[in-house]
Amino acid sequence: MEQVSKSKQIMINMAASMISTLVSLAISFVLSPIIIDKLDYEAYGFMTLANDFVSYANIAAMALNSMAGRFITVSLTKGDYENANKYFNSTMYANIFIVAALFIPCTLVVAFLDRLVKISPALIPDVKLLFALTFLNFMVTIISTTFSTATFAANRLDLQAFRSIESQILRSAILIVTFFFLPIHVSYMGAASLAATVYLVFTYVHYTKKLMPQIEVSRKHFSMKKVLEILSAGIWNTVMRAGQTLTNGLDILITNLFIGGTEMGYISTSKTIVIAINTLYETISAVFTPSLTISYAKENKEELLEDLKSAMKMTGFFANIPLCFMIAFGIPFYTLWLPRSGSVSDGNVIGIIYILTLLTMFGTIVGGVISPLFNVYTVVNKLKWNSIVTLVMGVLSTLIVFILLGTTSLGVYCVAGTSTILGIIKNMTFTPMYAAHCLDIPKRSFYPVIWRYIGVSCLMAVVFFEFYKQLPGGSWLWLFIDVVICGMVGCIMNLWLLFGKKERAMLKDMAQKILYRR
Repeated sequence: MEQVSKSKQIMINMAASMISTLVSLAISFVLSPIIIDKLDYEAYGFMTLANDFVSYANIAAMALNSMAGRFITVSLTKGDYENANKYFNSTMYANIFIVAALFIPCTLVVAFLDRLVKISPALIPDVKLLFALTFLNFMVTIISTTFSTATFAANRLDLQAFRSIESQILRSAILIVTFFFLPIHVSYMGAASLAATVYLVFTYVHYTKKLMPQIEVSRKHFSMKKVLEILSAGIWNTVMRAGQTLTNGLDILITNLFIGGTEMGYISTSKTIVIAINTLYETISAVFTPSLTISYAKENKEELLEDLKSAMKMTGFFANIPLCFMIAFGIPFYTLWLPRSGSVSDGNVIGIIYILTLLTMFGTIVGGVISPLFNVYTVVNKLKWNSIVTLVMGVLSTLIVFILLGTTSLGVYCVAGTSTILGIIKNMTFTPMYAAHCLDIPKRSFYPVIWRYIGVSCLMAVVFFEFYKQLPGGSWLWLFIDVVICGMVGCIMNLWLLFGKKERAMLKDMAQKILYRR
């Protein structure tokens, strides 16, 4: 009965999280061409660059917040409320200190932004305001992060997902009013995101009181020893994040500084779809993390491994269908989606963005199924070697990009493609074998799922290409019909070639949750 209840909760979490993610992606899908049309590619690129700068700053908080949920959840599961209070309060007050320490550097970045990156003179005030609001949003998020662990610890990510949907509705309402009734400014994105985050903060506090009544917010529970304990475990996540930043987090910045603002917009536009797909399958992957953590705390290794393999198939399902569709239908999609005024609609631009999308997206071929394995390192608290390898790959990627920029005419293509190639190499060799090592199982344990996923994805891409040759296009109606046909065929292929009985039952349960909310 416990297992059935647990499986149902996983599917409730998954359905809710997926809806939340799709709402967010739909907003981005609608607004992106409007921003490009009104302000051009350069302004659109700064939206991504602002978030990249936040990711740089977040490296400082990564060591603490990446592991806090794990320590709090394990303590609560074991009934050790004293330590749970110490972990919670120690993390919260440490986050306040981190925000205070980052305030001056963030302020200086905004003040001297036009000296750090290349910005067209007409965009400087708007881009600076965008960065200021984005940094402020980041600080509010960091302070509230500890409270967001309540739904994680209780394995009720569905509650957080539904509140996230409400926050996205608030965000979209603000953007609709500003973009359609006021002069267009890219800084509206920062303001709307900040308002949505503030709303979520109130919900996090509410759920902390409701789901974790054992937790008391008080300075008396603060323990520097607990902070250092969490930091000692999470420091390797900081190293890993630094490696990830070097691998693909510098793409926009390098393009801005060494190639050009317009090209920065191209690669930012190409990343919109890739980020959407990555966000979708990473959301599904994250749904399994509380369950894996609880299984580990109960020392139920068999259950943990079973859930992990199911998670790999589920994330693969949500990755390969949109991936293969974009490979086959990318050109007609971009032709319809991107604005048609002036040079923006030029076929060469669409071709460039399509190639950049493919170069960036090929990493998803492996990443879609590999994503849940990264949870293993956090769950078992063995982060060191994955972090070191990720950092080495990041340094190598950055060096190769600069070498190629200086010796070839590949330009923005080498920026997009280098990190993808190195990522595939790492995720096909080190990642599955080290995850198996952490669980003390044979090194080849995860490869059957990985190879099956890749085989199904390659077959799916061939089938979708045949659809592209046979089906008519040229309008949103036909593209929608293409999406429906490819989606249905992709689902059938995954159901029968990738999934087992357990995953088919889980997907059926999730569909029922979405349709009937029961």
